[in-house]
Amino acid sequence: MLSEFNKKSQPKNNGNKSVSGSKFPAAGRAAHKKVFMSRTGMKRSNTPEAETRPSDQLLGTGEEKRSVALVPSKPVEMKAPAEKGTRRTGYGKQGEFPAKRHYTNAADHSVRVTFLGGLNEIGKNITLFECDNDMFLLDCGMAFPDGDMLGVDLVIPDFTYVERNKDKIKGVVLTHGHEDHIGSLPYLLRKINLPVFGTPLTLGLVDSKLKEHNLSGKVKLNTVKPGQRIKLGCMSIEFIHVNHSIPDSVAIAIHTPAGTIVHTGDFKIDCTPTTGGMIDLARFAELGKSGVLCLMAESTNVERPGYTMTEQKVAHTFDVLFREAEKSRIIVATFASNLGRIQQILDCAQKYGRKVAFSGRSMINNMAIASELGYINVPDGLIIDIDLLGRYSKEEIVLITTGSQGETMSALSRMAYSDHRKVEVGPEDYIIISANPMSSSSCTV
Repeated sequence: MLSEFNKKSQPKNNGNKSVSGSKFPAAGRAAHKKVFMSRTGMKRSNTPEAETRPSDQLLGTGEEKRSVALVPSKPVEMKAPAEKGTRRTGYGKQGEFPAKRHYTNAADHSVRVTFLGGLNEIGKNITLFECDNDMFLLDCGMAFPDGDMLGVDLVIPDFTYVERNKDKIKGVVLTHGHEDHIGSLPYLLRKINLPVFGTPLTLGLVDSKLKEHNLSGKVKLNTVKPGQRIKLGCMSIEFIHVNHSIPDSVAIAIHTPAGTIVHTGDFKIDCTPTTGGMIDLARFAELGKSGVLCLMAESTNVERPGYTMTEQKVAHTFDVLFREAEKSRIIVATFASNLGRIQQILDCAQKYGRKVAFSGRSMINNMAIASELGYINVPDGLIIDIDLLGRYSKEEIVLITTGSQGETMSALSRMAYSDHRKVEVGPEDYIIISANPMSSSSCTV
């Protein structure tokens, strides 16, 4: 069923927009970035009712604006099967049959789902749900630029359709704190002020981003926990615990008058996770028994047979690599938000008597937030400032850095091109890239 949604909702046009835009050392000032806005979820139209507006452009380039007609791609509309007849409710006088009353069934309602990003691409996840004139957004992520997007650091969705319906939108619901699910949130919230709902760690990462954009304190952040429900218009949103590479990840069940929609978010069935409990499969089973109108499931690696190995296996791999590199300095590149993986690196460094330094602004920020909220355990004396690397021999150091996707301005890329102010990479270094390269960045990696 999900494949059918992909076919129906995937836009043919992919136009874009760009704008310029504790135990841990303080992060440096945010780097100047160019942001590329993608029109995923939009298509050209020659129909008279199509809205004509200036197309997006690279700000500061001097390029002239040009007009194009844009309308959102046709949303998927779902309805429950119609029920026939009447329902008997209550009783009349003594001896009479139950009174008949016509009722409104689920078939009288529909749910519209508009995909504004995240389909047939890696990243930029954002979906708009609508029922009975009430709307909410699920996630608001960014994507990494392709190799041909020269000078672009971030790719964000086009919010035109969202802005057009801002009075109907009740809020933004977040499934977890990865960049491809929260990275575009500041760019949306400075256009439209909406309440945001998420788990503690997710909102901690969001608030850090809002501070960079001078939005902290201006947006209402609402903390939720697995098992909790919130009401957004006529829809009730239930949060369900799942496993992922970042703690505090959730799936959602959207209870609507038309029926229940289950959205898994990013998930992994791991019976022995490194942090938190196992995915709440029992709740998914209960929802299945009561009836689900639509299941929207993550499809990453769905073509591969078998199953994904447990994170405990990754911990064993780190142990083997650390033993192999006993005479070298170890540099590990991973996602700054992959806190489970970073915890494994810290544990291994502690085991082999190494000090750990962090490189990359997002890495330093995320570690500070996770440590403050108690989502990562850092032994006393393990972390050192990157400026103190020269005081230790190479075999005493582990450097954890960003850049696992070959991002141009990441710490690892700058090390590779001898452009990093504090770290020089040489043949005696042992470099581990602890992440699978995304399709858009595999050549760069």
